[in-house]
Amino acid sequence: MGLTGAEEINVLKQKKDILNGAPTLDIVRPCRLGDGIVQLNPEEEQGLKHRFEQLKKKLSFFIPASGSGSRMFQFLYDYMNQTTETNQAQTEQFIRRLSSFAFYKRFPADVKEKVENFTWSIEDLIAYVLGEEGLNFGLFPKGLIPFHSLGPFILNPFQEQLIQGSQLVKIPIDFHFTIQSTFEAHFQSAIQSLSDMTGDEYAVTYSEQDPNTNSFAFYLDGTLALGEDEQPIRRPAGHGTLLSNLAQIKSDYVLVKNIDNLQHFSQSDASTSQWKILVGLLDQLKEAFSMLEAQPSLAEFEKLNARFHFLPAHELTIEADLLRFLRRPLRVCGMVRNEGQPGGGPFFVQKNGETRKQIVEKAQLANTDKVNALLMQSTHFNPVMMALDFKDSQGEAYDLSMFTEEEAYFIVEKSHQGKSIRFIEQPGLWNGGMANWNTLFVEIPNEVFTPVKTVLDLLQNTHQSI
Repeated sequence: MGLTGAEEINVLKQKKDILNGAPTLDIVRPCRLGDGIVQLNPEEEQGLKHRFEQLKKKLSFFIPASGSGSRMFQFLYDYMNQTTETNQAQTEQFIRRLSSFAFYKRFPADVKEKVENFTWSIEDLIAYVLGEEGLNFGLFPKGLIPFHSLGPFILNPFQEQLIQGSQLVKIPIDFHFTIQSTFEAHFQSAIQSLSDMTGDEYAVTYSEQDPNTNSFAFYLDGTLALGEDEQPIRRPAGHGTLLSNLAQIKSDYVLVKNIDNLQHFSQSDASTSQWKILVGLLDQLKEAFSMLEAQPSLAEFEKLNARFHFLPAHELTIEADLLRFLRRPLRVCGMVRNEGQPGGGPFFVQKNGETRKQIVEKAQLANTDKVNALLMQSTHFNPVMMALDFKDSQGEAYDLSMFTEEEAYFIVEKSHQGKSIRFIEQPGLWNGGMANWNTLFVEIPNEVFTPVKTVLDLLQNTHQSI
């Protein structure tokens, strides 16, 4: 098998963690408006947008973009494998509305003719959309699958993130995407096509999830799982591993969002406006924190805390506590109302006698009546836009690994060649990965959260031209 010493240590630690089970968090209560989540009034929003317009800071977008596009078409795979009433209805909707999708414009004339004259079987059509002989959407990452039409142009979310992000400032803005390196040439080609279309240049860099962070897989009895080559089976350990990629960004403020959270360009003004508000607020807090660090005052901090709910009131009792609190990365998280989306949300979490705000996934909680009651009281969803500052008052970057909650890992169970395997998923990027950051939750409108989890989401109004 030939494991290195470091790998052997990793195997033992991960095996121990899996056998012990994922630890649960002690949630106190959900963050709600006026208690952990801030609601800005129109005057405040206007002031923050004005502050943004005067900003002299360097900005970058950080956008994870390695996710597979095949998940968007999972119902088609399911339909082909085992037809059910649900996936049949989804497949029928997909076929009936096929011409409404931007990628339909990519169909050659002879293929369109077969579709429109119903001379093609459903199986052949699905094979064309997903397979190598056709559009090959079953292989490509989601960032390269066309989402929208803009006049005569067909744009994928990677290109649209560049267009929409560039609307934010008058000067060039940097973009960093985490991708699978095997698709870098495709991303580069997409940039070139976009530059030919717009006449603009885009400052784009890439990185890949470090394969050394991949987890080892174990069978249910704790035995290390081996592949056909007798080498350990390893699996990507979740987006929490991207913390080291994020740490490489040198800009003053970093803007984070998911690759698939887009609206059609004609409906993107609200997102641009919210970015200005969130970054303006981040800059305002950065200034306030720097002043407090230079002249520590518990009374002044309590005034700030009364408005922004960083900590339970009066938790800091001496100036040394205040300085320890201030000297950590800062994030402003745009939170939308939870309208039934699967995922976590913002909670007050207690550990070692301290109460802090965190993003919590349901998998991190014990299944008890008390916890379920608190979950029912939760009103908001995971952050959908985040503005980050991870430099100290002297401009030096913090070591982000010092502010994670390493114990906040997940245990994932999958099937491999008919056997169940389990592996560790590292603390999520904005869950345990940022658990010990200074965090501000601010409510933003739900219209800026329009993720594309299934291709049928592209039929919604927010993904259509107006």
